[in-house]
Amino acid sequence: MRKLAVIVLMLLAAVPLRAQRFDKEHLSLYAGGRYSRLLDGHGMYDRLLDSYDTGGAGILLGIHAHPSDSSWWANAFNYPNLALGFSWNHAGGLAFKNGSRLGDFYNLFGRAQIDLVRAGWFSFGPALEVGVAYTPHRFQYLSNPENKFIGSRVEGMLGGGMEFKFMLHPQWQLSLDVTLYHHSDGMTRVPNWGINEVTAGAGLRYFLSPVPDMRRITLEKPAFPKGFRFNVRTAVAVHACDTERKAQAKRAEEGEITLTDNLTVPPRIRAIVGAEAIWRYSRIFSTGLGVEGMYAANRYRETDLILRGETDPKGYSPFFVSVYLTQEFHYDRLSLHVQFGLYAFKRTGLTEDIGRWFQRIGLRYQIPRCGGLYAGFDMRAHNFDRSYCLEPSLGYTF
Repeated sequence: MRKLAVIVLMLLAAVPLRAQRFDKEHLSLYAGGRYSRLLDGHGMYDRLLDSYDTGGAGILLGIHAHPSDSSWWANAFNYPNLALGFSWNHAGGLAFKNGSRLGDFYNLFGRAQIDLVRAGWFSFGPALEVGVAYTPHRFQYLSNPENKFIGSRVEGMLGGGMEFKFMLHPQWQLSLDVTLYHHSDGMTRVPNWGINEVTAGAGLRYFLSPVPDMRRITLEKPAFPKGFRFNVRTAVAVHACDTERKAQAKRAEEGEITLTDNLTVPPRIRAIVGAEAIWRYSRIFSTGLGVEGMYAANRYRETDLILRGETDPKGYSPFFVSVYLTQEFHYDRLSLHVQFGLYAFKRTGLTEDIGRWFQRIGLRYQIPRCGGLYAGFDMRAHNFDRSYCLEPSLGYTF
């Protein structure tokens, strides 16, 4: 998980490092606090928790894009505010009914915020945060059995919401935001229910120089590869199966193995190859279709025998085949994509709870002076809230 965290931060660093200069005219500092409410959409937490509300705080070092840079990409996205930040979430204050505990989250992340509307001293627009988190407490069989939320001490963090900003002074800005956050270890360890929460935040942003006039100017449009492009990609990930963990626990209850705090199941490899046909119809948008194959090592048959006492008459296969729709948003060499896919072929047994549909969100960075080579990082999920695996990847665009 630590290696994956390094990959995420390297991709995030590509945003501000390529965006604007680090000088007095571009930098801003933000400090604020927030109130969080844990979301329990599936009714899973009610038997575990007595409280759902927490507090937190955060700081950001921002890079303020503006017209003096003559950046077409910054202009196209209405001069976004890009930042690297650190925040703290007091999730350790949640009260468990049986004495288990959840640790505070310490988050390191990249942030991008784009204004949809500017009206004098007021502006607002969407914000996206992606990063990594650390928490000191995780699930343990004997000493922390009800912390089903987090199975590791290092997790991924994803947040999205709206920010409302009010200029109080040419160098001071009041910020209010509403954001949805998800913490998860991406199924590198189990259990991994993950944490979903909605937060309301407020803070002050200080610009080291007065904010310039942010009206858009006319800039020469950069060339882009309009038309069909083809991507090939390969990715390697790991997935720890929660049903396999339950099978281990059942064996321990029956005395076949010794139950200890550190009893766990190993994460198993996911090897992925795929191809995409992409229609690049705009400098900032492209849409396409993809197909991929995945080798998914696991112990489906053994798990079925332990938990159900029978095997699946349809059989088992470590190979998946899927098709998906992808929508990509480009910012110079960096792009963000969201994908919705269908498993056309999978055989995972009676107890494995992988659905037919999956979702994926990720970043890609076109490596300079390497032709069409790009590095990527994706999070695959099921049911829009359940992480399946984290996928660092390499690909090539033709």
